[in-house]
Amino acid sequence: MKYSLAAGLLFAGSACAVLELPVAKRDKHTDGKTRDVARGLFPRADPGTLETTIFSGVGYVSGGSYYLNISVGTPPQQQTVLLDTGSSDLYLDASSAPACSSNGPHRCEASTFDPSSSSTYQQIEPSPAFNASYGDGSYAIGPYGSDVVCINDLCIDNVQFGLATEVNSTVGPAIGLMGVGATDIEATRSYYPNIPEVLVDAGIINSRLYSLYLNDYDAVTGSILFGGIDTDKYTGKLTTIDTLPDPVTGYVDQFITAITALSTNVGGQKSTIFSGGAAGAAAFKSPTSLPVLLDSGSSAWSVPNSVYKAVVSEFTYIDANTGIAPCSYAYSGDSVTITINGQIDIDVDISNFFLPIYQPGTSTPVTYNNGEQACNFEIIPSGGTGEGFDTMGDAMIRAMYVVYDLDQGQMSIAQANLNSTSSNIKEVPAGPGGVAKAIGGNSNSVPTQSYSVAPDATSTTFSVSTAKSTIGTATGIAAVPTAARVSGEGGSSGAAGGSSPSSSSHHSGAEALKMSQTGWSGMGAVAAVALGTVLGAALML
Repeated sequence: MKYSLAAGLLFAGSACAVLELPVAKRDKHTDGKTRDVARGLFPRADPGTLETTIFSGVGYVSGGSYYLNISVGTPPQQQTVLLDTGSSDLYLDASSAPACSSNGPHRCEASTFDPSSSSTYQQIEPSPAFNASYGDGSYAIGPYGSDVVCINDLCIDNVQFGLATEVNSTVGPAIGLMGVGATDIEATRSYYPNIPEVLVDAGIINSRLYSLYLNDYDAVTGSILFGGIDTDKYTGKLTTIDTLPDPVTGYVDQFITAITALSTNVGGQKSTIFSGGAAGAAAFKSPTSLPVLLDSGSSAWSVPNSVYKAVVSEFTYIDANTGIAPCSYAYSGDSVTITINGQIDIDVDISNFFLPIYQPGTSTPVTYNNGEQACNFEIIPSGGTGEGFDTMGDAMIRAMYVVYDLDQGQMSIAQANLNSTSSNIKEVPAGPGGVAKAIGGNSNSVPTQSYSVAPDATSTTFSVSTAKSTIGTATGIAAVPTAARVSGEGGSSGAAGGSSPSSSSHHSGAEALKMSQTGWSGMGAVAAVALGTVLGAALML
């Protein structure tokens, strides 16, 4: 579900190179082995790593987002896109869209794409073939086209994407998006390989899974690792659970699970909000379970009104009507504990779900009535999605290490090891039990998904090349576009360099894809549900 994001990526290697790039999707392999299709990357002077900066930019939207930088076309046009695990299309804002020539609050802020300036762009289907609407009320309409898409120094030709010639953003400026969910929730009935499936079809990664490590709100960096798991980024056991079927379609095509217990710890006083909820698909009918979509494209956790009232009553310093209080409480040490599917306890410190508010347009801090900066409580009352589940966004996901496995219709979850400075990447093989095989004994017995996993799109062959220059190589505040910063953040915008592909032969063995990401601050008022996340070459929190 679109709400706000940015990303970066990293290519790491060992005996088998570890590729870090956008996500992988369902199994495109035979007998658990990767296809020999455009296998691997070109040789590099340093074949062990490929890193692209991921950055944060609260100035774009109130509520927070994760973004990444990619380039599209020939010559390359740099694009900033939102990383969204709750949708599936890559789309770009067209330079001809009316919103992109306006100066209003919902203008095209980050980047636009001009197809007439690319010699390799081809229209696939005319408008309104691409017709996407999102959970925040935003929509994007236009044709489908294809072109060269580059992430870091990796370029793939003939990648399909939507071109939004008509775009309406309800929360902040219009920004392109990279959805990395299942293809059957694309904004078309003619399903096509999206970025995760492109990476598999191109032989870049083994399986359509990626590991998300947002890190805490104040952290400088986090990561998204495609095709692999970083065992240094979590603590305890990594537990694999089946993703629940969509209550409408019956397919496993979204990352839905059940919250079976919730408690608070405020001022050292522990209180149970609910417990003993049913796990699995029974959660949809259980009065003490909350089915949720783990969606990096959203900021807040939306809960039923009764749950919200019970939770906010424990945090007595929060204004229950607005969800706002002085930001000094963000470091009170208070917390909530959620239990996922009756198996996984995750402790979430309030600093990750009580976040600063900034003025839209100026990105200056909003002041509370006592003179302190105001913060917003990112557990919010739900208006109801009508889909049988609510959305759990970055406010809670920051405390988790989550492996999203599209191939198997599963997620593997552990407590995040926040602010980890080390890395131990394990490549995940294709096929059932790949996570357990990758990490060895520090996982649970692997369940077998009993519901039908939505099919992937028709397999396609893609050519892969190495860019002459990378994109998203700036670091620190220099990686963040000026418009995405909050007031007081200095330095130049540090736009990353463009990329253009160069032909050459590839080497096999590039398997896992990772994207580093940098954190940023800023959230909206309780009524403004957060924004989304998408994937590319530089990720933004």
